[in-house]
Amino acid sequence: MRSIAAASLSMLGAALLATAACESNEAATASASSHPVTVLAASSLKDLLTEITAGWKRKTGREVRLSFDASSTLARQIREGAPADVFVTAAPEWLDQLRLVERYDWLSNRLVCVVRKDVAEFHLERARTLALASEQVPAGKYAKAALAHLGIEPPQRIVYGSNVRDVLSKVSKGGADAGIVYATDAAVDPGVRIAYTFPEDSHPKIFYSVGVLTENGRDLAASLRDAAAIAAAVDSGFVELK
Repeated sequence: MRSIAAASLSMLGAALLATAACESNEAATASASSHPVTVLAASSLKDLLTEITAGWKRKTGREVRLSFDASSTLARQIREGAPADVFVTAAPEWLDQLRLVERYDWLSNRLVCVVRKDVAEFHLERARTLALASEQVPAGKYAKAALAHLGIEPPQRIVYGSNVRDVLSKVSKGGADAGIVYATDAAVDPGVRIAYTFPEDSHPKIFYSVGVLTENGRDLAASLRDAAAIAAAVDSGFVELK
């Protein structure tokens, strides 16, 4: 009888330990799923990612913290220890310097030259001032490559912006005759119009790439590949990768 009782107690103890372990794992999972997801992304993605992550938040109940700037600036911040779960860059090489859980190429875009809406006629080669992103910024690198490919000498006065939205603002506010940005940026500013679209072969292909930095960001990063997210991107003027 004593042997049977001891065995019963042993089995009960094992069951209690298993239950406690299960509850502990569930608590850890619940804690992780309730943790906010921090996303750092290229400035040209501001409107699109704000829209997509708002829908993801409604669906999952999880908070999302968004921060937008030039890809080069964000990559440096991450290397210096800035908290981030997902990094979406306008050039894949900025992911090469980071420790990642996962990465993939997501979207593309078109490179355009914009002028103020009231400018009736414009010739890029005659521009007196031109706004460009710095060459550390992907849009700046693409712009310099496109101008060189077409044999267009930039004007003596170049106004540099810290990111594409800054370049866009300099044009719409009259700080430069024209600026080179992405087509999706031009679409969000009613004060400008597209004067010229650069041929795709005039510059390196534009890639928006997603880097997952922590397990906490994996689910949100996966949702960016959903059909609804891609449809929203295409509706906003981005180019789907085939």
